[in-house]
Amino acid sequence: MQRDEARGVGEGDEAEQIRRFYRERFLPQNAWWPILPHAYLCQRQRQRRIRQCLQEIGAGSFEDLRKLRVLEVGCGGGSNLAWLVEMGADPTELVGIDLVPERIEQARQRCAGVRFLAGNILETDVGGPFDVVMLFAVLTSVTNAETKQKIVERCLSLLRPGGALLFYDLMTRREDPGTPNYKKLTYAEFEGYLGGRRPRYFKRDYLRRDVAERIVPLPRVGLFAAEVLQAIGWFNIEATFAHVRV
Repeated sequence: MQRDEARGVGEGDEAEQIRRFYRERFLPQNAWWPILPHAYLCQRQRQRRIRQCLQEIGAGSFEDLRKLRVLEVGCGGGSNLAWLVEMGADPTELVGIDLVPERIEQARQRCAGVRFLAGNILETDVGGPFDVVMLFAVLTSVTNAETKQKIVERCLSLLRPGGALLFYDLMTRREDPGTPNYKKLTYAEFEGYLGGRRPRYFKRDYLRRDVAERIVPLPRVGLFAAEVLQAIGWFNIEATFAHVRV
C-alpha cells in the first residue's frame, strides 16, 4: 500500500505517536518510494480513481481543474497534489497538511506554489471551503474511534455544497484487532462517520504486494500484465477507494 503520506491528524499523545511511527518506519525509504513496483502500481491506480471521481463530480475538463480548490489531509511528500498540478490544477488553489514537518519540507521542494502546512488538521486553519478534500491512507493510522470521527467530520465541514471527500484506505468486512499503530476500518465503521451520506465505493482495488512485485518488473509487459490482473481482481486486497458528496 502506498505510504508516501504521513498523517496530518490525531490529538495530543496520539499525534506524537503517529509522527514517531512514520518517521521510524517510512521516512528512510521515501526517496525510493515512487519506483518500487507495488507502490508505482498503487500510485497509477490512485491517479486513475482520482481522475474518475473528478469526472463524476463534474470537474473533468481543464477549465474545471484550473478552478478546483483541493485540500489533502496527510499529504506526506505532496505526490498527489504535484500530480494534480501536472494535470493542470492551479497550485495556488491547493493545500496540503501533514503531521511530519520533514515530509512537508519535501513537499515544498517538490511543488512550489502549493500551500503546505505542518500541523494537525483538528487544530490548524487550512482555509476553505474546498471543492475536494482528499483523505488517503489516514484513518488506519488513527486507532481512536472518536478521533477518526472528528477527522471525517472536519473534512466534510471544509467542503462547499456539492463538494466531495475522496477517500482511500485498507478496509475489512469484520472487526480488525489491529496494533498500537495501525487498525483497518470496517465498512460499517467508515459509513458511521459519514452522517448518513452514501459513499461510492471501488472495493478490492489494489493488487497484492507480493504479486505486483513479481509481475511489474517483467520486461516490456510487466506493468500492463499487472494492471490487467488488478482489473480482474483475483489477487486484490481490501484496499478501497471511495468518494462522498456533500
